Amino acid sequence: MAEKKYAYDRVFAYASLQFCGHIEDYFATHSRDALVFIVQPRLGARTNLVRRYHEGVLQSETAVRSSQNVFLYYLLWYVNHVTELLRFCPKRSKTLILGGHPVVFFGMSFFKLLRPLIYAYWIGDYFPSAHPVIRLFERVKKYYHDRVAYAFYLSNAINQVMNGAVVETPNRRTVMWGMKAFPLAPLPPLTPFSLLFVGLMRPGQGIEKLFVFLRDHHEYRLSIIGVCPPALFSSYQDLMRQYGLNERVFFPNQFFSEAELLSVARSCHVGLALYDTDASNFTHYADPGKVKAYMEMQLPVIMTRISDVVPFIERFGCGEVIGGVDQLGAAIERIRAKYAGYREGVGRFNDFFLCTRYYREAFQAIEDSWT
Repeated sequence: MAEKKYAYDRVFAYASLQFCGHIEDYFATHSRDALVFIVQPRLGARTNLVRRYHEGVLQSETAVRSSQNVFLYYLLWYVNHVTELLRFCPKRSKTLILGGHPVVFFGMSFFKLLRPLIYAYWIGDYFPSAHPVIRLFERVKKYYHDRVAYAFYLSNAINQVMNGAVVETPNRRTVMWGMKAFPLAPLPPLTPFSLLFVGLMRPGQGIEKLFVFLRDHHEYRLSIIGVCPPALFSSYQDLMRQYGLNERVFFPNQFFSEAELLSVARSCHVGLALYDTDASNFTHYADPGKVKAYMEMQLPVIMTRISDVVPFIERFGCGEVIGGVDQLGAAIERIRAKYAGYREGVGRFNDFFLCTRYYREAFQAIEDSWT
């Protein structure tokens, strides 16, 4: 039997336990050997994870030390990064280093003298803030961006900021999150029509107006999966009692596992992605993972006009884009009236961003360097 060919011999990539566009899955299965470094949020767990794959099969998972202290957090991250780089990357074989944070690129020129490394910077955020620390962080990002062989951007908005114009070359181009949709499940009855909101709860997301809509339209239901600050949760509970919504709103005030979330989504019809559209909101520069997650769960989406994913929602007809939460009720009713058409649009959206094809095309220039 012929030996399987891989797009990459060896990849050192960064990923997340949160929604991250199936980066780990893609590079683990398209590389002969892959190391995936999972860095957890500073205020979360006290360890990070290192996973090693060979020919698509997980060989080991090791916890490495982290810290909630801001200085130790980044120091330990960097020390572990260097340790794993020297262990994993051989002296005579090229390794792709794919990261999204400046820490990954500290000492890049030095390590390229020790190993045949190819660095690629996949920039996933931009913070439009005048705060001196944020401005310094953005300058450091730009410094390394200008010195790597390959740079990719999660949105055209970031692409524009980093280059002064949106560029689309093999080595520098916008690459959004890829997707891998869950199989279609039987469609639940359209009455009651169920809405799903997933994510951290904060003021300005239009939940109050959504409750008003539910108060006046008894044929609708709502599931809210996420964590809410105590004072805000209390105010939402008061509104739910006042409007008589306790039987029609599921709000456990906690995050669910992927399996639990999918189970809830199977009984829902539409996903809600409501954002504060203020110019200071970094979501203007993001590819919101929440939107892609809804689509993977086969749900049309209603989102505020804030991200470069908006043109794709409109292009494929897989949801409604609104200018503000005051338009939410009308958007919900438009989707319900022509639900089958919106579901077909979700399929077109998912096909376009299918990660196995989308990433292969997006990263073609890197893959060609191995041939």
